[in-house]
Amino acid sequence: MADLATSQFEAEAERYNAWRTDLAQAVHEYHDWLERTNQLDVQQSIRFYDLLETLNKGRLLLAFLAEFSRGKSELINALFFSNFKERLLPSDVGRTTMCPTEIFHDTAEEPYLKLLSVETRYRDESISQLKNMPVEWSKIRLDINDPKQMKQALSALADTKRVYALDARMMGLIPMFDDGTGPKEDDVVEVPAWRYAVINYPHPLLTNGLSVLDTPGLNAIGLEPELTLSTIPNAHAVLFLLGIDTGVTKSDLEIWDRYVRPGLPAKIAVLNKIDLMWDDLKTEPEIMAGMQRMMDTASAQLGLPPEKVFALSAKEALIGRIKEDREQVERSGIGRLESYLASEIIPIKRQLLAKAVTSEIGMMMTASQKSLIGKHEQLTAQLSELSDLQGKSRDLVTKLWERVNKEREAYNAALSEYKVQRAAFNLKKNAVLDAFNPIQLDALCNKSLQAINDSWTTPGLTRGMRELIRLVSDDFDHVKLAGEDISRLMEGVYSTFKVRFGFAAMEFPRLDFEGPHAKLAVLIHETEQFCKNPVNVVMTEKRFMVRKFWRQLIDESRSIFNRARANTERWLTAVPLPLETQIRDHKAQLEARVASLQKINDRSSSINEEVAKVQAQLADAQHQITLIAGLIRKVQDVGPSAETRAVADAQPVLPRPQMEYLATVRIAATAKASAKASASRADDDPAFLKTTRIESIAPAVDVTPLAPAIANVFDKTVQIDCDPARSS
Repeated sequence: MADLATSQFEAEAERYNAWRTDLAQAVHEYHDWLERTNQLDVQQSIRFYDLLETLNKGRLLLAFLAEFSRGKSELINALFFSNFKERLLPSDVGRTTMCPTEIFHDTAEEPYLKLLSVETRYRDESISQLKNMPVEWSKIRLDINDPKQMKQALSALADTKRVYALDARMMGLIPMFDDGTGPKEDDVVEVPAWRYAVINYPHPLLTNGLSVLDTPGLNAIGLEPELTLSTIPNAHAVLFLLGIDTGVTKSDLEIWDRYVRPGLPAKIAVLNKIDLMWDDLKTEPEIMAGMQRMMDTASAQLGLPPEKVFALSAKEALIGRIKEDREQVERSGIGRLESYLASEIIPIKRQLLAKAVTSEIGMMMTASQKSLIGKHEQLTAQLSELSDLQGKSRDLVTKLWERVNKEREAYNAALSEYKVQRAAFNLKKNAVLDAFNPIQLDALCNKSLQAINDSWTTPGLTRGMRELIRLVSDDFDHVKLAGEDISRLMEGVYSTFKVRFGFAAMEFPRLDFEGPHAKLAVLIHETEQFCKNPVNVVMTEKRFMVRKFWRQLIDESRSIFNRARANTERWLTAVPLPLETQIRDHKAQLEARVASLQKINDRSSSINEEVAKVQAQLADAQHQITLIAGLIRKVQDVGPSAETRAVADAQPVLPRPQMEYLATVRIAATAKASAKASASRADDDPAFLKTTRIESIAPAVDVTPLAPAIANVFDKTVQIDCDPARSS
């Protein structure tokens, strides 16, 4: 039985997957276009591959967090496994999932359950590292046609084992305090049998890019630093489960403040077990009023808007779907949650993915479009020159050839000056990249480790970790300042070409450290929380917890460091791209004009023959403009639910009618120009200038106050000069 909310959720996931496929196709087509036109270098080709991998494999991660016995696994059963008519994930009283469990669908592999032994906690490898070591995992094939086999296999998630307290302590599962409290070394204690689990399962939502993380309670989360430093902060949304009978308890609030509140893009609170409030002695309005009071209280305590607090019964939803009882499913309240996930959470991933692609590929596409428009306008001017020569004397041809040749010589001299400025840019570029030298990061890490190894006091241990974070943060600040210096240099170069050769005013991307800075802020927060945790302060055996946290801190610092370096390298490549594209095209056009006039002057070609060549080039340029405009429209399309509330900082895109108008107004302008005499004649025609002047490049074009406001494109302001009568 597929109720309305489930269908909406699955339909939105399908639309997201289709949009992602279309976006990847547009990126691939643009790559092929650059390759055909000999504009693609090796570095760009590698970056295209990385972006396509991101589009093809990027998943929307939904993390379920709660204290023990709040019903996380039952809710996952209701959302994803009800069609099996069984409780597949263990969620009985006293028997529930004991380890973090990741659920997704990889179409390249058959359904499976993979389990990572808890004994791997003796070692320093992170879960991410161990995922690349198949020998460390126990793999069980899942037969999706046999619910009983599935249930039996997944019951392993609740497995525990009995070990000596000393072994448990060496794995960091139980502490020993200075006052001697805690199990003795030869005591036998119960611990989870598995450290981590991965389920590959072909549910429609999972197939379309959704992945789920089911986490154990507070203590288990804290024992796995990778969850707190990486996995949960990188989740696109967190579902925080509470019991409606207990409300927000002290331990619930501790999890919320510790793991959920800082910096996550989407947070949802779910009050589970509303069936406990169903009472035959109360009227339905009385029951609903009681539920609403609990929701209002939770909203106030957690600091969440009321629309992000839900009340439901996962058990009743699961039973209702197994029994195909629509009324029971509706009363369970799960439909409201699924509708919210469909309309609000999936667009978050779409917006984030669109922003990542359009901020880079979009800028390149717009630069290509501007280059083609400039080429079209230069060809139009050349066509006007040639048309004016028809029936004129040879002396006039010679004079025009001499004038254009002098323009070429002046331009080549300017290119020599640009080489000097480019060398200065390269020096600054290398200095910036030196700040992100991996050897330097290794030195910082070794320094931090030495501080930890040399100190047996808590202040000394935590000081080493704090120092590492501070040094990485200082590097970011240094690079940001150096980036601003590079921006000033290139702005001066851009201005020179605009003044001397009439180049369009250009706008290039700014160095964006927003993502790495946000992740660094999470590390700083988690490091401070770890250092303040009394358990870490009073533990006699510091080796496991401190070293484990430090190892994960190093991994995350290195990941952020490398991501920031990659962002910086891409930015340094992108900065000169719009200018150098125009430089190349302007030079090629000057050479073509000189060659054409030379042939006419030497009588090796007639004016009519040269006119025909330019007309063919104009037609090709117009075709390329249309092609690139189509690709830009595809990249801009963020999907059918883009208007719903998504991330607050998501930038609006240029509306499709305005983009179509941008292409047509340029084509119309250049067609009009071809009927004019020359650029000198255009100077006397304000209407002509109004439609043809390009005020900025990649990705900006100016709009008159009379034109409709056009929103940001590719995180830059894009505007066009247009006739208000036509832009209506």
